[in-house]
Amino acid sequence: MKEEQPASPESRRYNLQDIYAAESNLRRYVRLTVGEGAGLGTLFWHELLLGVCTGLPGLIGLGIRNLLYSLVFREFDRKSYLGRHVTLRCPRQIMLASGVMIDDFVQLIATSRRSDAIRLGQGTFVRSYAMVNAGPPDGFVHIGHGCSIGQASILYGNGGLTIGNKVMIAGQCFIVASSHNFDDPQRPIRDQGFTASGITIGDNVWIGAGAKILDGVTIGEGAIIGANAVVNRSVAAGARVGGVPAREIGPGRTDAS
Repeated sequence: MKEEQPASPESRRYNLQDIYAAESNLRRYVRLTVGEGAGLGTLFWHELLLGVCTGLPGLIGLGIRNLLYSLVFREFDRKSYLGRHVTLRCPRQIMLASGVMIDDFVQLIATSRRSDAIRLGQGTFVRSYAMVNAGPPDGFVHIGHGCSIGQASILYGNGGLTIGNKVMIAGQCFIVASSHNFDDPQRPIRDQGFTASGITIGDNVWIGAGAKILDGVTIGEGAIIGANAVVNRSVAAGARVGGVPAREIGPGRTDAS
């Protein structure tokens, strides 16, 4: 790249098996559904509300969800809209601004200790079958205003995923802010926990269909990521990259704004 690459964020190591070793199956279910420290009463009302509302069809269903969800989940703006069969995990830790559109069959999973585990800015549109997962124990996904998340894209925020304004992410992208540890050949990889550094994506970035963005990457403002690229290092503002692994494929954009 012609510009200096942004510095990679500091990595943190987690092992969820150790963190939640004493957790019962019931407590685990409650934590993953309505959040750490929640009681059975909260779980009951959560499942009753979603069980009644989530599958209601048409304009009436949209209106009922809009009314009841914004009353119960105080960080859901009255002018945010959720389609049918949207999975909501720990919805009290989800913040939806005015004009947010969540299409049918989207998963919003805020299983994190943070009160702002998932935050979607004004006018952002998440298309059907996408998944936004903050990730335990203290991950987050923060998306700015005017963004679009394509169909069946998957966003994991274990180490923190910050996406700027006016970002376009095409369908079937995979953005994951963590990576499994595999240092010890004598232990199963699943038992070694994971490392999380975080991902930052600047304003006005376009990410092509099927691209993969790996942990520790920063993508500068106005960059373009080609379809099916695997981005394993940071990308300068205005750069155009593609391939496996991603590399510069053309002259940078002179005006990244």
